[in-house]
Amino acid sequence: MRIVFLLTLFISAFSLQGLAQDQLAEYKRAKTLMGYGNYADAMESFRPYMDSNKFGGLSNYASYHFAWSAYQNGQYVLAQTILKNISEQTSWAKKDETRYLLALAYFQEGKNIEALEEIGKIRSPEIKKQAENASYNFLQNVSVSFLMGNIRKFNDNKGFMLALKEKMEKQTIMTNEERAVYNQIKDIQTGGNQESSKESKNPQALDIAVILPFNYAGGTGVTNLGNGNFVFELYQGLEFAAKELKKSGLKLNIRTFDTERNLSKVQNILADPYLKQADIIIGPIYPDETEYVMAFAERNSIPFINPLSNVDDKMQGTNFSYLFRPSINSLSESIIQFSRKNNTGKRIAIAYSNTTRDELLAKNLGEKAQKNGFTVIRNQKVAGREIIDLFDQIQLKFDSAARADMVVVLSDDPNTASLVFGFMESQNIKTPVMVLDSWLFFNFANYEMLTSQNFRFIGNNTIRFDSKNLEGFRENFYKTYTNYPAFNTHLGYELMHWVAGTINPQKGFDFRKNLDAAGFNTGKITYGFDFNRQNNNTHVPVLRMVNGILEEN
Repeated sequence: MRIVFLLTLFISAFSLQGLAQDQLAEYKRAKTLMGYGNYADAMESFRPYMDSNKFGGLSNYASYHFAWSAYQNGQYVLAQTILKNISEQTSWAKKDETRYLLALAYFQEGKNIEALEEIGKIRSPEIKKQAENASYNFLQNVSVSFLMGNIRKFNDNKGFMLALKEKMEKQTIMTNEERAVYNQIKDIQTGGNQESSKESKNPQALDIAVILPFNYAGGTGVTNLGNGNFVFELYQGLEFAAKELKKSGLKLNIRTFDTERNLSKVQNILADPYLKQADIIIGPIYPDETEYVMAFAERNSIPFINPLSNVDDKMQGTNFSYLFRPSINSLSESIIQFSRKNNTGKRIAIAYSNTTRDELLAKNLGEKAQKNGFTVIRNQKVAGREIIDLFDQIQLKFDSAARADMVVVLSDDPNTASLVFGFMESQNIKTPVMVLDSWLFFNFANYEMLTSQNFRFIGNNTIRFDSKNLEGFRENFYKTYTNYPAFNTHLGYELMHWVAGTINPQKGFDFRKNLDAAGFNTGKITYGFDFNRQNNNTHVPVLRMVNGILEEN
């Protein structure tokens, strides 16, 4: 089993009283951007604080966070340069964290010797353990000869030795030297047993751990959560569905934890004994928190589900980590398949927002389009009225004479959606415009009134508005809370029903096996799921409005 490492972030521990608040504002913003996964913007915001002459000790922390963001952004050589510089400073108190991240950057570049040498310098037992797990992960594809040739130098690295053991076990023939080494290391535990075994499990109950950042804007407790708190809305759906399931006879245990957007709190949550007896973990959401929980889930063979994200780049190769929604790749694949089947032209224009999801999706879609014989006329980041400028550049108002045969707008921003809708409302354009299904929930858009029904909605666990189950859910929710459920409440409701329908005392608790056996499943209030041999929902319908009713295209 693959062992997933986690990166340890730390907060500046020295006094900042000597710096003016306006000087620190951009630094705090950089940390927020980093926490949200906007690594490129975070790097630019950290850069000015890397000047030691101006910011003293803060510059080392800024440099580390800059390097961490560069690593997450795939800029491994840049990360190495920064990390080597601060690791050599005698006054730097976080040398072990720096060496660990530097080792990871070396591993990513295939510089295994350099990485292992850095790990050998680490003194902290906790960080050493994480680094050894990373060693095991990155050495999966190296040769036995490399491992045997370096065994004397790195035999104190447990991950190195475990990788060697498993490599040897796959060989049909061993040399005498290899067999002698194998006999000495054959009792090393396999990857799946690196952590203590799972706590005792009651086979007659479904145990769920919910880990969410209820106080994502700061604070503690749930009594003062404001209206519009999207995390609380999600939880309301989970809780409402859980009550329904219990009434139906399912024995269901749920414990809820608030991360408070605090990584130390996440670590404390993972130390709770309930986590190891849980059958599944729902949440958290933000990238820095999910890395901790994902690593825990992989070590303890417990399925973990990110309930809202489409970004799965950190999940590649994992065995127990899932997205409830479609991944970037699944979304772009659906767009390409739609284009191939429904458009006579081969020219695509792509507009996208500055969020991590939309930037990655635009890049993936552009690459897929070119591989499938399409010409990408524009692949452009837009904000505000720049979307209208893009429409002018591709001459969209001329419709059949436009430079693009299809337009894809990747953004959940209601301001962008309003501008696009207004443009379409003022024109009679038949060119297909593909947008995310979140646009269906913007109250300014009355799509059925458009002269040309050229909008196509990309499914992202889309709510099925003609579902009788949806009608019943909304009515019962209103009776309970005297208001109708928010969008994320619908997702939470569907998520809980999907989990309980996949693992339970009757079907057993092997999440992966049950998903593969189920294939495509109709949803309770959505268009359904297909997780067969995948870690995300690969059922991505493209929808259109026909006589005021959504239909699959």
